Amino acid sequence: MFVRIRKQPGKNGLIPYAYVVNNEWNSLKKKHEQKIIASLGRVNDLPERGTIEKLVSALDRFAGKMGWATLSEGIILSNLTDENILSQAKDWGPLILTGHILKRLSLDKIISGSASRALKKKISAEKFMAATTAILAHRLIPGNDASERSTHLWYDNSVYLPDKTALTDEDLYRTLDVLIENKDTIEKEYYEKNRNLFNGKLDLVLFDTTSIYYWGAQGPADEKDLLQYGFSKDGKGNLKQLIVGVLMTTDGVPIAHEVFKGNTADVTSFSRIVTILKEKYSIDKVILIADRGMVSEENIVHLEQSGLSYIVGIRMRLLPQTLKKKLLVPLDEEEERYELEYLDKASDNLYVKEFPVSKFSEDEISDLFVKKIKKGKSATFNEEAIIEAVKKRRFFVCLNPLVQAGVKKKREFFTKIIERKIRTTPTKEWIIKNGYKKYLKFEKGLSPSIDYDRLRDEEIYDGKWIIMTNEKNISSYSAGTYYKSLQTIERGFKDLKSLITVQPVFHFKEERIKAHVFTCFLSLVVKWYICRMINGYTQENGYRFIEEMINLKAIAVEEDTRLYVRTAVSREAQEIMGKLGMKIPGKVISDRRVKLAHVSHSPGRPRKDRSTGQINLT
Repeated sequence: MFVRIRKQPGKNGLIPYAYVVNNEWNSLKKKHEQKIIASLGRVNDLPERGTIEKLVSALDRFAGKMGWATLSEGIILSNLTDENILSQAKDWGPLILTGHILKRLSLDKIISGSASRALKKKISAEKFMAATTAILAHRLIPGNDASERSTHLWYDNSVYLPDKTALTDEDLYRTLDVLIENKDTIEKEYYEKNRNLFNGKLDLVLFDTTSIYYWGAQGPADEKDLLQYGFSKDGKGNLKQLIVGVLMTTDGVPIAHEVFKGNTADVTSFSRIVTILKEKYSIDKVILIADRGMVSEENIVHLEQSGLSYIVGIRMRLLPQTLKKKLLVPLDEEEERYELEYLDKASDNLYVKEFPVSKFSEDEISDLFVKKIKKGKSATFNEEAIIEAVKKRRFFVCLNPLVQAGVKKKREFFTKIIERKIRTTPTKEWIIKNGYKKYLKFEKGLSPSIDYDRLRDEEIYDGKWIIMTNEKNISSYSAGTYYKSLQTIERGFKDLKSLITVQPVFHFKEERIKAHVFTCFLSLVVKWYICRMINGYTQENGYRFIEEMINLKAIAVEEDTRLYVRTAVSREAQEIMGKLGMKIPGKVISDRRVKLAHVSHSPGRPRKDRSTGQINLT
């Protein structure tokens, strides 16, 4: 490509015009031909109008925005995709995403404002917010080491920001100290500022706990310590742990969290966090929804004696036979359809039938509940109060006919497999695999046979689950759908321990361990908001967007030139950024090279002291 002058006829003879032309090969004529790309105008007018300078400057700015070849001190750089030029890729997307969401949720002002007093003594406001953003962004990247030291190394060596605040390890530790000192204030103001996201009312919350193991020093644990040995939900019973309880709304909005000793029973955390919640948010009544894994008769009595409302799952196989028969044993085939007609249809594939304890006989109440409670050690036994509380209980048996049919079909297939193995497999190794043994019986010798009675007994559980509440104003429809929403908090815990990097925890001070968990909770809030704004029904789109933002890099193009460009952003990601109110960044993130002199467009007499083709570089 080059500039060619062609003379065109005019009033005063031939007038020279400048054209940008390109040589192109004509395969038919077997020769090169010149194709005009653009006309620059009369040659004599070019210096007076500054056309060349304006054109070069405009093309340079445009190329810079698009991340294409640009001018650096008058030298044209090669195409930015050239492997010889791309020197280093640094993380950039997680920082800008986290910073933007903190602003959207007003958490930047809440966090800095609530900690303003402590900041003067421990850390500057600028470093505090930079460290907080870096910690939360680092938590969003799966597979990272979640320690604060690792976060600092990542921020210091692998992160690009145009004006990055310098941080030390100590700055991150001081940030943790300030955050945990203001935890309750931050959570409360976060709720108040975003009340519209909580549907304006907080009277129904989901609660569950999980264990987080500790990689630091082990050894004997003092009973006063936060870190204790206990039942590990990660299968790390040989390590000390702590218990984290998280509260969410039925829509999956993270509200608050609390940290408990590693050997804390669920019932203790269950009642304590409700008390904290009611005091913190000035709520008159809270109904807690909890999974069946948290429920025992002792727990239920503890809640009832504390005056708390609940919706809990019941372990069907642990019910007394009398109560199991009353709630679960199906009618004969002729009456099965008759029973379904009287169930409350909560959704297309969910039926719910209520069994209020108040309609049980006095003997049934005594045998099924009161005697069992009386044997408990922790409950304060007052027979009249216990009976009154028990009569408020309502059982709901939920049935999904599609699941019921599917389980029955699987059992029939499972039975055929066992029958074939008994006939054809001489070795008995298969018996202890895949849970076969519990469906076999051994009569004479060691020859197994199928226990068909036990297989038939399993049918009463097909497609069913039981929930219980002491709240009189909840309908069977609400009870069924509320309990189904527990999958939301289970997904939240999955995120907390997989999508949000929690492990490892190395801190020696208990307050910093709590602060570490708090930053993970805040990252969960960031992740939840992104997923909710993108799609209120599924989180998959949010996960993909977060992954794309994690992969958004800042590329240093010959670092001496101080030019950074970004990697590509897909069209889908650009649309999502618009939904989140994010400004789609230009191809050039930062350009601090020496620029071409800007040519003024102001009117006035043209300058005549420029020669043709003059370019002013400064």
